[in-house]
Amino acid sequence: MSVNKFRPHVVVIPEDDANREVMVGFYNHFAVADRCVFAAPPAGGWQHVLDVFKESYIQHLVRYEQAYVVMVMDFDGRVDRRQFVEQDVPGELRPRVFLIAWRDEPEHLKVELGISFSDIGERLADECSKGRLSLWNHRQLDHNRNELARIAAVTGILFAP
Repeated sequence: MSVNKFRPHVVVIPEDDANREVMVGFYNHFAVADRCVFAAPPAGGWQHVLDVFKESYIQHLVRYEQAYVVMVMDFDGRVDRRQFVEQDVPGELRPRVFLIAWRDEPEHLKVELGISFSDIGERLADECSKGRLSLWNHRQLDHNRNELARIAAVTGILFAP
């Protein structure tokens, strides 16, 4: 891990390569404090994201009180997947674990906007840094509203001065 584990940091677990590319675009945005972000390798499916979280990052969160985890996955049209994933997050860690998901998958937004995954990530980071949520209100992402409100704890780490 390239971040300082004893300082506030965010671990991101992407489901697949498309989610990883969006994430790379996000943390390559000029306003993101990229030294505070660790990008785990793509897990290889939404269930594997949860497995990686349980096997590797529950202990990390217990050991490092300034650590946060963001799981990034596709819901494949099943928004009830959020409740399934959240039930495996220990209650005491819930304030430091977040789930950002695509209603279907990021490929839909890429085709619709005609831009790369990396550009999508950069636009999402730009909106977060400026407190705007226009792309976040897109049908593929709008179900994340409650999670975006919770994730405010991480914005101070991601967009540190």
